[in-house]
Amino acid sequence: MGILSRFKDIMASNIHAMFNNEDKHPERTIEKYLNQLRTDLGQVKSETAALKIDFQRAERAVDENIAEQEKLERYIQKATEAGNSSDVRTYERRLEKVKEDGLVLNQKYEQSKANMDALVKMNDKLSGDISTLESKLNEIKSKMEAANAQQKMNQIAAKAGSGNPDEMFNKMNEKADYALDRANAMAELERGPVTQNYSDLESLAEKYESVTPESIDISGDIGASENIDIFDGFGDDSEAGSENNSGNN
Repeated sequence: MGILSRFKDIMASNIHAMFNNEDKHPERTIEKYLNQLRTDLGQVKSETAALKIDFQRAERAVDENIAEQEKLERYIQKATEAGNSSDVRTYERRLEKVKEDGLVLNQKYEQSKANMDALVKMNDKLSGDISTLESKLNEIKSKMEAANAQQKMNQIAAKAGSGNPDEMFNKMNEKADYALDRANAMAELERGPVTQNYSDLESLAEKYESVTPESIDISGDIGASENIDIFDGFGDDSEAGSENNSGNN
């Protein structure tokens, strides 16, 4: 069987020896090795299923051989007790042949059992290595993602004129605050003047509705504000009329 011929190599393999600190792409190396391990594990499982049938057959043949030997030994004992030496020799020859067959069957059984044990050990070894490498691969990928994310942040920070990501975020927040304040100011300008409160207008109207014409001092207002004699001009008209009348006469 192909995979059994690699038993020593598989069992002696050390997955930790594959890691190289100078490897620029360790995840690729692990993935490549994982693919080989998964292939080997698939062959182990396939050969285990096939060998299990042979193992069970060999085990059953050994059990049947042992039962046949025990049966012949009983016949020999009974023939001996009966004093039938001819039958005793017949059973003894048959027993000798069965025992010879039993040796061969035992060898086949032992070999089949050893192969099964080897496959089980390889299955455990490969499964353990695969589990370990998958864990290592996930760890490396997580670190690579974190490194790439940090590198992108550093690049953004460099473009923003800051080598410190925290300082970059502060500048970005300042720009965002400025943009928000500017937008709010523009919104205030677009809304225009605030609408007059109609309750105040009503109060003002009540003030003037309470004023009547009789309560207004017209002469006082006019004389004080304009300094005009309300009888000015009437005297001139009278004199002019007198002159006109005397002329007519």
